[in-house]
Amino acid sequence: MISTTTRYQILTSNPVRTRSTIENDPVVKRDTEYYRANIGKIKTVDEFMKDHRLFSYAMKAFGLSDMIYAKAFVKKLLTEGLAKPDSMANKMTNALYKEFAKAFDFAGKGDKATSQPGATTETVDRYVQQTLETNEGKENEGVRLALYFKRKASTITSHMGLLADKAVLTFVQTAFGIPKESSGADLDAQVRQLKKLIDVEDLQDPKKVEKLIQRFSAMWDMNNVSAASLNPVLNLFGAGQGEIGFSMDLMMSITKLPRGGF
Repeated sequence: MISTTTRYQILTSNPVRTRSTIENDPVVKRDTEYYRANIGKIKTVDEFMKDHRLFSYAMKAFGLSDMIYAKAFVKKLLTEGLAKPDSMANKMTNALYKEFAKAFDFAGKGDKATSQPGATTETVDRYVQQTLETNEGKENEGVRLALYFKRKASTITSHMGLLADKAVLTFVQTAFGIPKESSGADLDAQVRQLKKLIDVEDLQDPKKVEKLIQRFSAMWDMNNVSAASLNPVLNLFGAGQGEIGFSMDLMMSITKLPRGGF
């Protein structure tokens, strides 16, 4: 298996080609054509949820596949909308629910909700990206996390935001060698630790985000046997079998790791 660093670079060096590959997948193409042709016909929450194919597409686009069959929950989410501070969407700690309610804002826009960009072009874009990340994760979870972080970084505005997203937290823990067990510590202690490592304002800078992704990718490959050709780090020190050494791209990634934090 090629390293996380190499695979990530292949995918991001030519985003147009990467997107085209996903869009032209027969299943993705068929489902997207159906979604585009029919989403504008939906005028109510009930109609939306009754068309399982449309509803499933939208839920997958927002990374909510595991909630497709929780229809009573989703109906309440969309019916209440976002206007009231105590609505379900506004109270959920997972920001994806709020993003979903905003995209399919039946409560605020009524029968015009599905003609808005959030429910049309933006949902399709999300579906393509989500499919890419899911597919890559089947081969290498590190690549999925790198792509996900690249997409989400600019939306994170606080250190609590790093803790609130499980995938982002895994990314950060890996990049800085933070034990997973630390997630059980007091929240204030976790925030203090993260403040020493990351300036969240840097997440608005694409170049700094890419540097952090380089760091994460190298650390992921060092920590995961399958992602780094039988873990060349362990093998270098005699803990593995065979004669596999450092791959060139992994060596280059390690030498580029920022010193003294991000």
